[in-house]
Amino acid sequence: MRRRWPLAVLLGLAVILAGTWGWASYQGSASGLEGRKGRLAGVRLTEAGGDAVSTFEDLTLRSSTGQAVRAIIRVPRAGTPPYPAAVLIAGIGLGRKVATVAGLEAIGRYAIVVSPDYPVKLHRRDWEGLNFLATTARLRGSAFDLVAQIGLQIDYLASRPDVRRDKIFLVGSSLGAPAVVIAGAVDTRPAAVIPLYGGGNIATLVTHTLQHGERDPFPAWQAAILARTLALFLTPLEPTRYAAGIAPRHFLMVNGADDSLIPRANVDALFNAARPPKDIIWVPSEHIEPDEKELIGMVSGRIAAWLATHGLLPAEAAAER
Repeated sequence: MRRRWPLAVLLGLAVILAGTWGWASYQGSASGLEGRKGRLAGVRLTEAGGDAVSTFEDLTLRSSTGQAVRAIIRVPRAGTPPYPAAVLIAGIGLGRKVATVAGLEAIGRYAIVVSPDYPVKLHRRDWEGLNFLATTARLRGSAFDLVAQIGLQIDYLASRPDVRRDKIFLVGSSLGAPAVVIAGAVDTRPAAVIPLYGGGNIATLVTHTLQHGERDPFPAWQAAILARTLALFLTPLEPTRYAAGIAPRHFLMVNGADDSLIPRANVDALFNAARPPKDIIWVPSEHIEPDEKELIGMVSGRIAAWLATHGLLPAEAAAER
């Protein structure tokens, strides 16, 4: 009888691991994310100024799950509704303010754009010592929330009478890139998915990012441990597992030819995981930053022209190239 206990322990561990993996896979599935999203239960809009081509409003969305999404929405001043519309996700530091950055006019003059804050705020100290264990667990839940909240923003856009439901698209920059890939794969409503300055294979990408010399780097050994732990926790949200699900809708990647933050191998991994129709645009730049008006304007113009060629923006947007 004594000899049977190791087998029983192993079987028990196998059941636990299988259950954990099954639950993790469910969380990253369309039904799991739909349940996490809930239904749109409340909307609040407050005027927040504007620029030459758009009006801005502060937006708060409330879900039946109790979650709240803070965002900024920009609406074209010209043109005739209904308009195309986009959910735009930037890096974690910029959040909803990306909707107001200079250079976005090439898209903003033709489309309604909504950009949310991230459901989590992180600092370097959160990754130091044993803090990274709690941070990784917190980030995992927030990553699922971010993807689910993209679906809630699509719900909101689709409810507006001034939005063309068949011309909703997703754009995600940097950390927002994998989020829009996943959201666009599990939700069939977006007509196009556009990750900017992003890539696949989370473990190697995060390792490289943490070691990046210009970004307050971690030692190589610590970066490797942090990245592998984070990748393990976020396995259900690896974008290369989802990219193929976007087809037959349109997929566009935009990346910097000189981007030292996103290695070419990671860009290739994500692009190769997607199925046609797919395109990639290489821009002669480093990693894009929110204060680079000229670069943002160029990237926005290239995206607007691409969208116009696929009928997702008016034909005149092709001149924004």
